[in-house]
Order: sequence, then C-alpha cells, then structure tokens
Amino acid sequence: MTISQESLIREYETKVKDNGGCPGYFTAQEQRKVAKLWSMLLEYYTNNQEKTINVNGELLQKIDHDWSELDPHEGLSDEEPEEVTRRAWKFTKGEGGIRRFNIRSKKEPPSREKQALDRHVNETVQQYVDRVTGHHVELIPKTFFPSFKSPNIETRNLYDTFWSMVSIKQHPDILLHRYLRVTGWDVEKAFALTKSIVEWRASEAIDQVNFEGEIGIGYDELRLGMARLVGRDRLGNPLLYVRVKRIMPRANEAFVMKRYLVSKFEAMQMVTRKHMRITMIYDFTGFCMDNTPFSMVYFMVLLGIKYYAEASGVMILLVDSWLFSNFWGLIRPFLDVNLSARIIFVKTADEVRRFVDDDQLPVELGGKNTFATDFVQPKEDENMLMFDLDGRRNAEDVWRKSIGELEGATQAWCKHIESAGPDVITNPTNHYTVERATAGAKLCEAELELSKYTRSCNIYRRLGLVDSEGCLLLPQDKN
Repeated sequence: MTISQESLIREYETKVKDNGGCPGYFTAQEQRKVAKLWSMLLEYYTNNQEKTINVNGELLQKIDHDWSELDPHEGLSDEEPEEVTRRAWKFTKGEGGIRRFNIRSKKEPPSREKQALDRHVNETVQQYVDRVTGHHVELIPKTFFPSFKSPNIETRNLYDTFWSMVSIKQHPDILLHRYLRVTGWDVEKAFALTKSIVEWRASEAIDQVNFEGEIGIGYDELRLGMARLVGRDRLGNPLLYVRVKRIMPRANEAFVMKRYLVSKFEAMQMVTRKHMRITMIYDFTGFCMDNTPFSMVYFMVLLGIKYYAEASGVMILLVDSWLFSNFWGLIRPFLDVNLSARIIFVKTADEVRRFVDDDQLPVELGGKNTFATDFVQPKEDENMLMFDLDGRRNAEDVWRKSIGELEGATQAWCKHIESAGPDVITNPTNHYTVERATAGAKLCEAELELSKYTRSCNIYRRLGLVDSEGCLLLPQDKN
C-alpha cells in the first residue's frame, strides 16, 4: 500500500485524517499480516531471549579537548550563540579547522580564542552546567547499566531492546504497522527491517542515549534552537520547526550532530505515544551547502526511512534557494515512495498555511504563534528518581511481567486470527482483541513508570508539556 501526496493534501484541506490502515482500522487482510509479523517476532525473540549484541556506541563518543587553561567565563558571552558558532565554523575551512584545532599537535598550540570557540561548540550540557556553577552538578547517576537482568554495559540484550522499543506506544501494533507500511505490507521484509532496527538500537546503545538525554548532548545544538516544537498542524500532529541555516555540523565532530538528531527523534517518540506522527517544517531561508554536508544528510534520510520509519506525517520544505535543486538531486535516490509522498515543497510561507493554521504558524513565518520550546537548562533535582535503585528494580519487574502478559495475549490473538472470519477479525469488541489491547495498554503504563528511572528529563517535561499518560500537552491544547 503506497501513499499518494494528493490524498495527504486532501486530508489537510478537509481537516479529516484518514485512519485507514492504522491500528483499530485494519482490514481483515491487514490484520492477518500484522498477526503473522507478530508470530514471527515472538518466535524469534522468545527463542533468543539471552542473545546479545556488542555495543558499537558511535553516539556515545565524547569530546576530549582540553579547555583547562581557559577561565570558566572567558570570552564570547556578549555575542549571540549563532554568531559565535558561525565564527567558529569559519575555522573549519582553514588549515587546522575547529574540528581538530591542532589541539593534539605539538607544533603550535591553539590560541585562547580558538580554545574558547572550540569549547563553545563542543561542550555538553553537563560540562556547561559544571563550568558556570563552578562545581560538578550530579544531574544524573554517574553509572549507567542497561537493566538489572542484563547489567553488562558492553553488550545489549536483543529481547529487552525489542520490547523497550515496542512498549513506548499505547498500542502494541503502532510501530510494527509502520514497518509493514514502509515495506509495502511485505511481512518477510517487515520482519527483517524490525530485526535490523532492534540491532541498530542495541549496537548504538540508544538506551544510554536516553538515560543521559539532553545532558549528554552538545549545549550549542540546544541553545541554537535548530529544531523547536512550536504547535500542531491542521490534523493535530505535533509541529517541529527546523531552521536549516542554524545547522552547522562542520563546527564540531560528526557524532555530536548525529546524537542530537537521534535524541530529538527519541524525545518526540516518547511524547507521541498514540498513533500520531510529527509534521516538520524545514525552513531553508538563508541556506547554503555548508549547512548540511552530504554525510549528515544521508544519516538524516536513514533515520527517516528506516530507524524511525513513518514517524513523520509530512515534511514541508520551504525553499527559496536555487542551490537546493542540486542538493535535492543527491538526496532523492535514497527516498522510498512513501517518504517521497510525504515531502512537500513550498516557496512561500503562505503556502505553508495549507497545512498549518495561522494561530499555530510561527511568527518567523508570518503566523501568530509566539510559542516555541526554547531550551531551558536542566535542574539539579529533576532526575531524583533515577538515583532510586529499589524503585527502578520494582518498575523493571512490573515491566517484565507486563511483557509476559502481552506475549500470552498476542499468541492467543494470532492463533485466533488464523481461523476467524473477516467480520470477527475486524470486530473491535472481539474477546481476543480486547484482551490484547488491555495487555498492551498495561505494558505501556509499565514502560512509562520505568522510564522515570531510566530516561532523564527532557525539555518537554521541563516545560510541563507532558500529561500523566506521557503524551504531549501544548498550551494551545488547553484553550
């Protein structure tokens, strides 16, 4: 089943979302394919409960530059962050750019200005907080471990990784449905895709990325406000506004930007627990080719078409530059049919209004919406539960028990689907369907409770934008 751009645009024109092919709206044939995929996955992960994979951890790399000679408040404080980053960026074009900064070179030490610029673009939130307070602030526990059952930080258990991924959604079929859609409802391909995503999450230690959260991200990426949540589109999807000109990955190490992007996707996944996608406006105003080197673009595409497949509703590209046509020619071959349909080009902010009402459109684009999730520094006590190991152990026990209940309910449901008629399969009051939905909701609640001990607080929680069910609640929603 492919998506047509015309049908997507029609949804926005009528403000009526097409729920066809979504959990709760499956046809009998689609339901059978979902059941077959679940049967294959349950068999694989149940038979391999102890299977682990070594952690590669590219995203866990740390900047090891030495800034000890600098005073804590030395330089740059009277400039706008974007201007400082652009000045730092210029050093990447010359010999011994800011990425390397010749810090390891024995020939010539970097100037204090270069060191200050380097610190500005490369220090993490934790390093920044420690620097400005003058002492180490323990924002999260020093020691990370994946779980009490599998505490080895060098490996990850694939069974646990699969269930931690699935259980963040309020219905157990939401993510698997997306993988089926992106593979054209080919069950074998969806099975292979799911396995590869789980292995990627395990090898890149996404659980530790979430544990450290914004605290382990580069502070510069956050204060620049490259990607800000600003409101909702005409279908009620969360609206992320991306200012491309502020993306300056060549001012720091590549893994820094990759970690920022993954953390942003993870945070949005956590607050869109229902069957909800994210709409993104990419504003290319002031864009130049150096903003997005090809390697970074390829990684962004890979996140969109594979690791977070179908997470986006539509991606609106506001483009007023002839440079982008050449740039787009490099990206397009990597896109699948469904993702291509979700990418919509506009030349003016007025065209964006087809998808976003004026009261939700950012003022930067001529709208009336002044709300934006500008970064707020973490507070010392906001992650207190992460230090409570007894509480975490109890929450993990409940989570594992809930997994067992959903496994049993899903196995019974899959067996029932094999022999039931179409009317029974699609009946939402069917006993097996109700039992499974109840078990799925219980698992989601257990994961939400466990996440209080395993995921550090993010900007959305810090601003009070998350309700008791873990879902996004914007100020506009309360009106």
